[in-house]
Amino acid sequence: MSDQTAQSEGTRSADGISRRGLLRAAGAGAAVMGGGGLLQACSSSIKGASAGSGSSTGSGGTKPITIAWIHPLTGALAGFGAPDTWVTSKISQTSPYKNGFKVGGKTYSVTIKSYDTQSSVTRAGDLAHTAILTDGADLLLASSTPETVNAVASTAETLGTPLICSNIPWESWYINLGGNPAKPTFKPTYVVMYFLGAEHLVKCFIPMWDRIHAKLGTDKVVAAAFPNDSDGNAFRAVFPPIAAAAGYKFVMSSAYPDGTTNYSSMISQFKAAGADFFTNVPLPPDFATMWKQSVQQGFRPKLATVAKVLLFPTDAYALGPLGYNVATDTWWVPTLPWKSSFTGETCQQMANEFEAATGGQWNANICNYSLFEVAHAAFSSVSDPHDKAEVADAIHKVNIQALAGPLNFASGGPAPGVAITPPAGVQWQKGTKYPLEMQVVDNTLLPQAKITADLLPTNT
Repeated sequence: MSDQTAQSEGTRSADGISRRGLLRAAGAGAAVMGGGGLLQACSSSIKGASAGSGSSTGSGGTKPITIAWIHPLTGALAGFGAPDTWVTSKISQTSPYKNGFKVGGKTYSVTIKSYDTQSSVTRAGDLAHTAILTDGADLLLASSTPETVNAVASTAETLGTPLICSNIPWESWYINLGGNPAKPTFKPTYVVMYFLGAEHLVKCFIPMWDRIHAKLGTDKVVAAAFPNDSDGNAFRAVFPPIAAAAGYKFVMSSAYPDGTTNYSSMISQFKAAGADFFTNVPLPPDFATMWKQSVQQGFRPKLATVAKVLLFPTDAYALGPLGYNVATDTWWVPTLPWKSSFTGETCQQMANEFEAATGGQWNANICNYSLFEVAHAAFSSVSDPHDKAEVADAIHKVNIQALAGPLNFASGGPAPGVAITPPAGVQWQKGTKYPLEMQVVDNTLLPQAKITADLLPTNT
């Protein structure tokens, strides 16, 4: 397939494919953005992986830099990847990605390849192998939950390929690589990440519990449903001791398997304990089932604070009125003062542009944009972009101001290779511009996020 120069929305390329069509194709599973403003949609023998750019050399005869992004665009985790096609298009318009990276006195064109995991753990690992061994990726990006990131991270470490991760609690990521969050001395060789941790989530939830306790009076008993997966295991270890120090008692269900369809036993357990609060970290479809059964069976906590679900508009609308005033967290909102390191655009400008381009509500994972900011910073500091050991060393030294906020992988994190983007407490409340709108109701850990509404009880 021949390269086509990216054109404005709605215009046609030489072969009759519109830019909108290219983006839809990318959303369906395969996309390639080449340096020099080239955007193409391709297919390959492996669905979700993309074909090469069709050129073995870039600017001045240099071999192009290949960046492989492994993320969920379809399946149960699709809400996490909803902005990603727009992000790739937006990144392709920035000067470094359009005109090439300047590395060691040379200019290298850049190709971005998108791989849809279809929300499958096994597929995520397989795609990482494909990106490295077949498609010649110089750098991997992986985003959105342990179900995507952990398999990619393990593969990157094993095969010696640098990787930048986001959207995974750092404890889940660190344990998977062989580290101990309680004694964080282990340093991954090829992998870094930015996001928050289970410790930040419980510290985000506790101020909201405190306010409901002060307002309504509670027993300070928290019902906790943590699954038997990477996130659940990390939360089970981290949440109770921090909550206990704040005066809260946990009543925990058994470690249920992902995909459970009957939650009656744990609901009965929570009702018997008289729990006024509820927390969990499930897969989005599992929460929908669990929460509907809780309502049907009369479990009505005064405040529900959940992680990993109700993070995005698609999740909120899927649950409907049952999701009103359920509290969760977010790591990015339009009111934050951060800016693109490429264009200077603000978070609010990015959110507005996303809504105008897609016709939908903004999504916190617009800040996946920063994966590419970190990548550019790392490549700009090396002498050879194809020397994976040198690039891996460089990503561990990145310290930049990005759209996701300050990202410092060199120091200050809870473990080597970790940069923290702390969360704000939010609720989905009835809106004015949209039927449901995410409102910031607590900014204890992220004071830069403007409070936009009062915290409301989930049930009274």
